[in-house]
Amino acid sequence: MSGELERYRKEIAEIDSQILRLVKARSQRVERIGEIKRRRNLPAANLRVEVEVIDRSLKLAREIGLDEALATRLINVLIAEAIKIQGGVPKSRAAFLYDVIEKAKELEARGEKVIRLEVGEPDLSSPIELKDALRDALYGSSFVGYASSRGLKELREAIADDLNQTYGVDIDGEQVLITHGGKFAIFSAILSMISPGDHAVIPEPTWPVYGNCVHLANGRADMVHTRFGDSWDIDIGEVEEAFGVKPKLFILCSPNNPTGKVFSEKLLRELVQLAEREGTYLLADEVYCAYSAAPFKSVLQVADSNFIYVNSFSKRYGMTGWRIGYAVSDVKTINRMQSLLQISVTCVPEFIQRAALKALRMSQDPFNSFADDMRRRIEAACRELDRLPLSYIRPNGGMYVFPKAEIENFNSYDFAHRLLEEEKVAVSPGEAFGDYPEHFRISLGTSMADIQSGIRRIGKEIERWRGG
Repeated sequence: MSGELERYRKEIAEIDSQILRLVKARSQRVERIGEIKRRRNLPAANLRVEVEVIDRSLKLAREIGLDEALATRLINVLIAEAIKIQGGVPKSRAAFLYDVIEKAKELEARGEKVIRLEVGEPDLSSPIELKDALRDALYGSSFVGYASSRGLKELREAIADDLNQTYGVDIDGEQVLITHGGKFAIFSAILSMISPGDHAVIPEPTWPVYGNCVHLANGRADMVHTRFGDSWDIDIGEVEEAFGVKPKLFILCSPNNPTGKVFSEKLLRELVQLAEREGTYLLADEVYCAYSAAPFKSVLQVADSNFIYVNSFSKRYGMTGWRIGYAVSDVKTINRMQSLLQISVTCVPEFIQRAALKALRMSQDPFNSFADDMRRRIEAACRELDRLPLSYIRPNGGMYVFPKAEIENFNSYDFAHRLLEEEKVAVSPGEAFGDYPEHFRISLGTSMADIQSGIRRIGKEIERWRGG
């Protein structure tokens, strides 16, 4: 028996040696292709070729009786390595965003007054009822311990009830996971779905954290570029082409950050049908849905399966900084996401969850005023922008405007830094959200007076830029 075992082990060792030698040979040829691409100024990634490689590999897997999921994982890892060899390492878009944030904080630390139009932190104060609920939960017990990593049962059920009433759906509390803010809900969703080499398709412009999380999981973030001239509409044909690489996730933010675009029900249904047909999960970030001024459809109303819905208490309830969000999906997916919480942050503090429960159960009038306030800020920002030599599409949701500078050789990263130095106004460069160097994002999270003054100062810097 031991002789037979050793014989098989030796055969496996020889096969492993052959595999590694073949991978080396493949890498050498990939490098030669990379040299040709660099001479011809071609991109490292080519989705059309990748689709051909994947289809060919799956066909062979079926012919030889190899598990197709295993074949897909292996070939995706090889493709990812090929792009790395050819110099296609993705940019860290978030660095463009955080560079400005850190510089603004440095100026404030030196006593400078900076108008902060770069951060998505609305200055909407939590009602006193929430603060009272937080205090009562914190001081009303002699012992504050760990809550369930899934979240308080009462809170999960209250969230499910709220969604059911709002959207006419049938969500159960077991489908809800309480997380440390909306960002951690996105983080846990992506890391629970993406394995090395797996693809996620993301329309841009987009919040850079999505791509960062995909890269952290050693996955591939494939961007579908949307255009100012097309009113930021997503071309379903381009999405279908991107789906040729069998992505695990399609990530959609509506209302969009940074454009404020609210995607139509027709588009949402087309995306859901495409995702279901391809076995792809749709990760829907609807954190800004409370600030939608246009007819809004949630993924919860359209998708029966293969979705992960993410929201938080930050925008709707004025609880920015409290760090409480949630995800909704099928129970199996929620269990995977919960396992990430169990080995990392354990649970959201119970006293914060109690305050969130109060937010759901109290009168919604104070929170409805937040949406009205944000719409007034959008109108005020647009009035100021109308006076400047900038183009923009009026946002129909969210809390941002994404103007475009019609200036030759304009670079929003340099512009953002010069604006901060010269006028003490912070905005986010368009490069943070994709290949948009002619755009920059204005956040409306501050006071009406600061928004108006800040945009007027932007106008001064634009005039300097135009004058050279």
